[in-house]
Amino acid sequence: MDRFGAGRTILLGTVAATALWTAPAMAQSEQDDAAASGSGDEIIVTATRREARLQDVPISVTAVSGDALSESGLKEVSDIQYLAPNITFSATNPVSNGGGYQIRGVGTQTYDSGVEQTVGLVIDGVVIGLARDPGSTGFADIQRIEVLRGPQGTLFGKNSSAGVIQVITKKPEIGVSSMSLDLKYGERNERVVQTSANVPLGDTVALRVSGYANGQDGAIPYVLNDSRAVGDRKNNGIRARLLWEPADNLSFLLTGEYQTAFARDGAIIQSLGSSALYNSQFAAFPVKPGPDVYLSYMDGDWTADTSLYAGSLEVNLGLGDHTLTSITAYRHLETLQLSDIDASPADVFNNSDGGVDSNQFTQELRLTSPGGERLEYVLGLYYYRTENAGYTVQYGNYYGLFGMPVVVGGGRRDATNRVRSLAAFGNATFALTDEIKLIGGMRYTNDRNHGTLVVTPLPFPAVPLGTLPDYDGTVKADNLSGKIGVQIEPTRDLMFYATYSTGFKGPAIDGTSGVIREVKPETVKSWEIGTKANFLDGRGTFNLALYWSNFRDFQAQTFDTTVTPPAFYLSNAGMLRARGVEVESSFRITPTLRLSASGAYNDATFRDYDGVCYPGQPISPVVGEGCYVVPGTTTTVANYRGYRLPNAPKWSYVLRANYEQPVGDDLQIDASANWAWRSKTQAVIGDPNAEIAAYGLLNGTIGIGAEDRSWRIGIYARNLLDKRFYAPYAAGVINPDGYAKIVMPEAFRTIGGTLAFRF
Repeated sequence: MDRFGAGRTILLGTVAATALWTAPAMAQSEQDDAAASGSGDEIIVTATRREARLQDVPISVTAVSGDALSESGLKEVSDIQYLAPNITFSATNPVSNGGGYQIRGVGTQTYDSGVEQTVGLVIDGVVIGLARDPGSTGFADIQRIEVLRGPQGTLFGKNSSAGVIQVITKKPEIGVSSMSLDLKYGERNERVVQTSANVPLGDTVALRVSGYANGQDGAIPYVLNDSRAVGDRKNNGIRARLLWEPADNLSFLLTGEYQTAFARDGAIIQSLGSSALYNSQFAAFPVKPGPDVYLSYMDGDWTADTSLYAGSLEVNLGLGDHTLTSITAYRHLETLQLSDIDASPADVFNNSDGGVDSNQFTQELRLTSPGGERLEYVLGLYYYRTENAGYTVQYGNYYGLFGMPVVVGGGRRDATNRVRSLAAFGNATFALTDEIKLIGGMRYTNDRNHGTLVVTPLPFPAVPLGTLPDYDGTVKADNLSGKIGVQIEPTRDLMFYATYSTGFKGPAIDGTSGVIREVKPETVKSWEIGTKANFLDGRGTFNLALYWSNFRDFQAQTFDTTVTPPAFYLSNAGMLRARGVEVESSFRITPTLRLSASGAYNDATFRDYDGVCYPGQPISPVVGEGCYVVPGTTTTVANYRGYRLPNAPKWSYVLRANYEQPVGDDLQIDASANWAWRSKTQAVIGDPNAEIAAYGLLNGTIGIGAEDRSWRIGIYARNLLDKRFYAPYAAGVINPDGYAKIVMPEAFRTIGGTLAFRF
């Protein structure tokens, strides 16, 4: 059986057997990894903005604990894609470029600051709207991560047309003194230090401080400089949270953090094309670029440096049985990126440099009714503002053919972008009977997006390669979206639900290729039906969701190889459809052995989309089919109706096992394994040479430590089988008919040791 068939078999077997426990769905606190009762494990989430059992929430949602990340040998929030079904992280953009999430195959198709995120990232109630914001990457004090699939605008402040990833970190605990220290060292000089301390400051105040420092050498060396490698990482961060509870019905939570991140990313050459001049630059190298060659031949560098300053204040005030929540937050981000975009040992375009100075201010007010009532509701008001100022300058010697540098676009391009969003939202459930609830929600959104572009000549003589005009423009839109549904719960162990929801993603201004483009808003209509069941006294669970979503004016990425350098840019696709099924099953076999399986079938395809023909695409003699010539012109256009979305695997599944066994003398051994597999997908729409092959990653840990978890020593492994995977795409006019590839750090095995202490 091939691996594609194996994926289908395991998914269908999961549905039939329903025989595994979902360790990744455990929502764990610091003292008790699962709020367990005598009847089994109770998983508590806040997906509906109030605490509720996961099995009572009428949404397709997965909860992954921070400990589950660690137990799997994983280390970053983006690794959620290897623990939860039907979620991926962009394979075509390095993390330093702001690569984003896709839920059910749908996500933001660009990292430009003028484009709203299709999948919302929310950390402790704060929407993360800045494109290269590191979020909670690196911190070890994550309590849990919740993945909510489908439009969530009636519950969250910012638009989220495809879903929300909600990260909840650990709060300070009043009256508790604790400290943790985690040390790791692994292959390619991976070094990780994570620490946190909880300090009581009286009867009503507590402070929690967390910090991290991590790094790893890249796996793809620079041929011309052995001190560099693609994949080099170095990150540091510190966060302080101060909790004050002056009264039973009043609390203040003040958070401040600072993070720095360095990444050496960038594409390497997948294959050489038809340019004799470009190919000749590699004549002296004994090993030439090729599909199985993992070397960087660039004579320049490709780096990104990021600094983040952030603060927030959350106030919760009891108003009778209601709770009024205010979250005020500010984030400031600075990014500097340097790129040798020709990826060769020649100075063609060695200087593709840019920087972004961004800030974000958000204010949310939310009123939550008491739980357990016949009518439960959440009402909110939201204000969001971002300001981005960035520059790009792209020039190089261009083989020395012109006697002076060649500059793209005529000079330095300075762009500004300001986004302002206002929203009012609400969501309610009404119990018709003890078994039947009606669900309803509504949201009004008003968005304004303003962008400018100013081009100035370089301070030295240069040959302009194209000239871009200055730009100043604004796009506006407002929208009314909502949700209706029904929830039927005949017993505590069985629930059915059906919902219809609409979503909205605001208008965009895309400037990734140096040309400012206005992009219309994106809307979605989504249907979902599902069931959640417990069995064997809560030891097992089985959750099933079927969905169908139609997106109109989807803001889709197109790769244009007709410009120099080649660029991705954003435009509106007429329509796309995402439909499929998600399954999560679970079972606790014994008190010491827990197993889980989850899987998804996802059919995400364009239903109406005309884009740029991919390189080498045959010209169709029939207008409107394939890559055809527009009548009366020489322009070619591709009809991509029926093509799958980039980075949207049709099949995916996750298998997980966790084992803990006391061995006497207050010791216990532990072991965990996590296997995540996905079928083949496209890095760029349509191009058969831009295919990401099917792959699976095996991660895990094994260790021994104290039963009370005061210390532990162990071994961890990421990508234990050393499975190579990458995202290829056409290299463009610098290397015509050739291909480049983005290789993520997790495409190489890392094995290491860990030492942990809890005081």
